[in-house]
Amino acid sequence: MSARHSNRFRAATLAATLGLGVVALGGCSQIDSLQQVSGVPENTLQIAINYELLDKKVPILVAPACTQNADTGTFSCIGKTTTGEQITVDATKATAETFTLSPGGNPTELPSGTLDFTMTIKVGDKQIYDGGVQDVISANQDGAQ
Repeated sequence: MSARHSNRFRAATLAATLGLGVVALGGCSQIDSLQQVSGVPENTLQIAINYELLDKKVPILVAPACTQNADTGTFSCIGKTTTGEQITVDATKATAETFTLSPGGNPTELPSGTLDFTMTIKVGDKQIYDGGVQDVISANQDGAQ
């Protein structure tokens, strides 16, 4: 094989290897972006936030990313608009109700549902939403039950 053919072969091999690497990495980013549709509190909250921001026509540069405080169970989310304003969301579980199984018995806590959160969304200093996460999800079902 001549030096000229050898260089072409190396260039073709390098190009093929780089191409496969780009395809492989591209696939990873698509897999990483897949999330559950709903059911897990953080995902449900994220969906409700996105619905509200889109509904209020907020120009999103960075979608709010949420973290949960392990001690309190509350969520804090921070994002950014295309105009540089900070998007902040605070979400808390509603207070659990209690019931008694027998007269004079001890109250038993009724567990809160996964979607039983309230949230406050602010863009800059302006509050754009304060209410239930489930209310937002229900309003955006497009008729699905």
